[in-house]
Amino acid sequence: MSSIPAEHLKYLQRRPFHFNCHTEVFPADELRALEESGNWLEALVNGVIQPVTPDQEHFLQVDRGEAEPETVWERAWLRLKGRREYEAEQEMKPPPRKQDNYGITDWDHDRCWW
Repeated sequence: MSSIPAEHLKYLQRRPFHFNCHTEVFPADELRALEESGNWLEALVNGVIQPVTPDQEHFLQVDRGEAEPETVWERAWLRLKGRREYEAEQEMKPPPRKQDNYGITDWDHDRCWW
């Protein structure tokens, strides 16, 4: 633990991590990884802290879409980003337009006996 920079340690110890999305789509290992390290990963991605290892550099490349995920944290982060984007799009999506039937009854609706 002594080799971890103090600014990193602050985010590694911060709890809880706010997912800001539904979490039922996450496998247990990814959920656990984000619960433990999500605040730190978010700080790294947002540039609040700087990467100090090649693994952290690789994580940032994965975040930018420049590399494929190799670790559970990288897979979890991509799933989190995708889920947040999906839910944001769903909130912005206008409600379905009500179809006006102009008073026309559905086909054989008035004649069906079943």
